[in-house]
Order: sequence, then structure tokens, then C-alpha cells
Amino acid sequence: MPNPSFVIPLLLQSAVLPFGVTLALLFALRRHAAVSAIALGAGFIAAYFAILHAQWSAVPHQSLDWVPAIALLGTLSAVAIERSRHAGIRMMARFALALLAAAAVGWFGLEGLGLAKVALAAVLTAALVCAAWTYLGDAAQYRPTPSLSMMVVAGGAGLVLLLDSSQAIGQLSGALASCLAAGLAFNFRRVRASFSDAAAGVAVLLLGVLLMNAYLYAGLSLAYVALLVAGLLADPLVHAFNRWRARCGGAGSWFTATILAAIPVLCTIGLAIKAAQDAGGY
Repeated sequence: MPNPSFVIPLLLQSAVLPFGVTLALLFALRRHAAVSAIALGAGFIAAYFAILHAQWSAVPHQSLDWVPAIALLGTLSAVAIERSRHAGIRMMARFALALLAAAAVGWFGLEGLGLAKVALAAVLTAALVCAAWTYLGDAAQYRPTPSLSMMVVAGGAGLVLLLDSSQAIGQLSGALASCLAAGLAFNFRRVRASFSDAAAGVAVLLLGVLLMNAYLYAGLSLAYVALLVAGLLADPLVHAFNRWRARCGGAGSWFTATILAAIPVLCTIGLAIKAAQDAGGY
């Protein structure tokens, strides 16, 4: 649990700064086709250096040193990937990018954790990122619920990590949630810039990288990771139900999707609080 004296810096670094940078770029570049991906990536990178500027090394010495490069190259690559008109090529490129990012995260764990564990974590992370990117990238362009679900999951992951495992990774997860919140705020009254498939790719890639970091190096329980990832299933479940009932996605849909996304996230936070209490942290 973070020291209360750090609450204001935490809020500034993990909420105010990424929200402000993302929102400012959305307004400044709103006519650019890739604005949502660029703004999200830039807001996250700004938060990263505000949070870890003193610990970051240009020559990576730990897995978190790779994160700004993954955010930058991931943003540029996601924009390029989504310009392809061939669905098969896009799918393979998404998986390759996710696998490359996961391999970079796992590189420093090879000696201590073993090749089998790191390779399995990297392949599963890449597969989940690719699947989430494919679905959310298409769905988020037409309704706000996918990005809302991602925001809830990223924010919940941040709280869980602050309580259970790693303050740094928790702050970065919170920063990602703030970037997503800025996109929702920008489009609150009307859609000025749709949440593109490239932006969805950047968001799920960063979330996957952060959760893999937390699992391999910060001791985040695999059960917690599974519950957090389950929150991303809210939108497809609600959308499938609406289609089955032949209804359009109105206010009831986004409210239901948000509640469904929040349930596993709240369960994870509750488990983390209980674990901290059992360990004498409260």
C-alpha cells in the first residue's frame, strides 16, 4: 500500500499528466487519421518518464526499461499494421508485434525463471493481445464500451498492483487507464475522433506487457491476471446478448458492459486487500 504522503505525486504522475497529454494531443491532432493511437502512446510515455525517469536506463538493465520503446515502436507499428487491407497479414503482424514485445519483457527472466516459463508466458501474452486487439479494434470504432472496459481493467490492475505487487507497474497501469479516460472524455458529446483499431492495439499491447511484467517479476498471482483479463470479456458478452435480442447498443449496453467488466476487477482488488490484511499490511 503506497504511503499517503505520496498520494498527490501518484495522482499527478499516473492520472493528471497522462490524461492531460492525451487530451491535448487529441485536440491538436484531431484531423489526423491516427490521432487516437498517437495520443494514447504519447500520454503513456509521458507518464512513464514522470514515474520512472530516475530509474530508466537507455541501455536496458531490467524489463521495465523496455516499456517506453515498446510504447513508441508499438504505436508506430500498430498504425502501419492497420493500414494493410489484408486481414490475414494484419493478424500475423499483430501476433508478431505482441510476441516481440513479450519476448523483450521475458528476456531478463530467462536465467532466473527458466526458458519454459518465460516462453509460455510470452506466447500466451502474445495470443491474448492479438485476440483482444482483433476484437476490440473493430468494436471500439462503433461503440464506447470496449475502450470503457479496457479503462476499467487497466485502472483495476493499477489498484491491485499498488496493493499487492509493484507500485511502479501499478502507476503505469493507472496511467494507461487515464489515457483511455481522456479518449472517452474527448468523444463524450460527439465522436470527434473514433477509437481506432490501432489505438486498441496500443492499449492492449501495453496492458499485456504490464501484466506480464507483474506476473514474472513482481509476483502477481496468475489468478489475479486471469480475473483482470476476464473483465475484457464484458463487451463481447453484452454485444452478443444485444444481437440475440435484436437490440441496438444504447445506454443500457454500456452500463451493463461496465458493470460486467468491473465485477472480476473488484473481485481481484478484494482478494489483494485480503492478502495484504493476512500478511499484516493493514
